[in-house]
Amino acid sequence: MPRPGILSTTDSRHRRFRASPQLVAVRDGAARQAPFGPPREPSTEARPSDATDAVVPAAAATTATPQGRAAIARVVLACALWLAVLVGMALFLGTSISWRSQLWAPLGWLGAGLSAAFIVSWAVRLVLWWRYRPLEPTPRERADLPSLSVVIPAFNEGAMVRRSIESVLQSHYPADRLHVIVVNDGSRDDTGAHIDRVAAEHPGRVTAIHLPRNRGKRHALYAGFRRATSELVATVDSDSIVLPQSLANLVTPLCRDPRIGGVAGKVVAHNRRENVLTRMLGVRYILGFDFVRAYQSGLRTVWCCPGALQAYRRAVIAPHLDRWRDQRFLGAACTNGDDHAMTNLVLSLGYDTAYQSNSTVETLVPNGYVRLCKMYVRWGRSATREGMLALRFAAPRTVRLGPGLGPLVLMDAVLQPVTVLTKAMGVFATLAIAVLHPFLLVKATIASLTVAGAYCIIFLRSERSTETFFGLLYAVFAMVALPWVQPFATITVRRNGWLTRG
Repeated sequence: MPRPGILSTTDSRHRRFRASPQLVAVRDGAARQAPFGPPREPSTEARPSDATDAVVPAAAATTATPQGRAAIARVVLACALWLAVLVGMALFLGTSISWRSQLWAPLGWLGAGLSAAFIVSWAVRLVLWWRYRPLEPTPRERADLPSLSVVIPAFNEGAMVRRSIESVLQSHYPADRLHVIVVNDGSRDDTGAHIDRVAAEHPGRVTAIHLPRNRGKRHALYAGFRRATSELVATVDSDSIVLPQSLANLVTPLCRDPRIGGVAGKVVAHNRRENVLTRMLGVRYILGFDFVRAYQSGLRTVWCCPGALQAYRRAVIAPHLDRWRDQRFLGAACTNGDDHAMTNLVLSLGYDTAYQSNSTVETLVPNGYVRLCKMYVRWGRSATREGMLALRFAAPRTVRLGPGLGPLVLMDAVLQPVTVLTKAMGVFATLAIAVLHPFLLVKATIASLTVAGAYCIIFLRSERSTETFFGLLYAVFAMVALPWVQPFATITVRRNGWLTRG
């Protein structure tokens, strides 16, 4: 009996999937336009023979029918109601707080508007976070898991890559349906030798690919995706350790809901207890997943499935891999943010994305200030680029999700780039306030620490640990030592040379 919600392949090893009523088959070979790069003619690129039955969610109601126009009207009305709430909150803040007497009036009203959006969005996020629960696979689902290829790109990783591969092989996942593809991205150390030894010890389960020169992580993943023949594909970083139950939990939403095209796993710090910085990052990572991605999962829109542990339907992404690999932004090739770009691609095709907090991977986090800044610069450039690109499909996604979730997703989509730009301008605003109104800066600092305290309470619900103290410490550290990172990342968004693999 076919597994519900899993895409079929024409490989004789896999059974045929009968499309769900919620889906419509696309068999004309034309790739949908991804949210990056110049418009193209229908793709004629070679497609894997077992990915020809890619399916996409049924299109949202169009204006061509009365039902479609009524659906859009309901979404517009819901958006208008939320906008009225934001405007009312902004007016209340703008007239009741002394900003206008201390600052240039337009700046005060801008601050009131941003504060209103922050308060409303925080309330929504707290409700969604509180309601979030990960999906647990049933015994029947565990016995009938789909075929899965795990792609591990590696560059100068040394012996750590062996630990990463073995952690995947030791997963509680049927051995005959789990295949590991390790791509050596032109490493100049003994990484290739470690990969070859593991592949020789596990013939048929591990495939080694050696690229002749370093091309970058995106090219390495592309080579692995092209080699895969499974129903689902996942990625794991070469410095990460997958817990035994993680892969089975990771694919559960894909097995259960055909509308979901990608799933994010939970990334935690493997070297969390190494020093004070890694302890702070341990708290930050948990909040980034158990709060941020948890509430986004309630919106069926996780904006970034992490490369350290993510899974997709292979038939969904296969026709678009060339454009994803060759993505350009403002005329420059994009070599960073491969995971964020892939998530945007899946969302732009009409699929939903989810988060599984019971699918955990441990990764090495930076243990020094310079390495941390380099990582944040890379993340900041990706957030700047992909946040703006997401606005291109935010409106149709809002309509498709309806008046309930649609306006919330639209608000979240708009706040992504707004938050990035606010951080970028925050340095200059902080300097101006420090000179003109130093007491107001003290108030802003107290407000920031109050927000950090709220995050620490959220952390306590997830971890129930005294490590929450390091969350407050991180808030102070970020205000003092990291405010320059996002402005620099935004200004240099076209650059790819700092902390990239290629």
